[in-house]
Amino acid sequence: MAKNTNVVFDAKPVLKALNELQPDLRKQMLREMKAITKPTINKIKDVIPSTAPMSGMSVARTRTSMDDRKFNNNGEGRLSWTGGKYKNRVISPDNVIPRFSSGRSRKAAVTSLFGIWLRSPGVAMVATAGKGSGRAKYATTREYPYKGGVRRHRNNGQGEALIRKVKSSGLYNFFYKAGEATVPGMESEVKLVWEKYSKTVNRRLG
Repeated sequence: MAKNTNVVFDAKPVLKALNELQPDLRKQMLREMKAITKPTINKIKDVIPSTAPMSGMSVARTRTSMDDRKFNNNGEGRLSWTGGKYKNRVISPDNVIPRFSSGRSRKAAVTSLFGIWLRSPGVAMVATAGKGSGRAKYATTREYPYKGGVRRHRNNGQGEALIRKVKSSGLYNFFYKAGEATVPGMESEVKLVWEKYSKTVNRRLG
């Protein structure tokens, strides 16, 4: 079987050696890789809508209760468009960053060494929501942890409405579409950077 030259089989020894040789070498390598991804990241940011595609995902919304009293919902749930949270921190919808990973995925055969991360949970959900039909198989969700206990909620068709909206507005996989033209060149450049620093390690330790 031919060896895939695009696959780095074990990144950790090289990273460890870079730190041992000179701590700044690893940081310098990551800076170079991040600079390569910047044009693609900017393209992705340009196509992220500034407002929520669904009214229920907006930060501030008002509804009327049975007794006609109105209250404000601050919309700061995890999937809110402009107030979405990741690890209890509010993430803006256009928060797109490069991410380096030397760990091995437990699910995938090949783990990306360097990638682009769409950080907002709500934006990421919308971008991938157009694949299915949205029709729920069950009337209620499975139980999930909530405020020290567990709960479940009714499947009320919101997913189906979201998928219709995503498909009609062209938002499905928008980040892949925005960046796909630059991905081959970006991958090649990142690979060259990795090879340059790998050779540095080999020359100094060989």
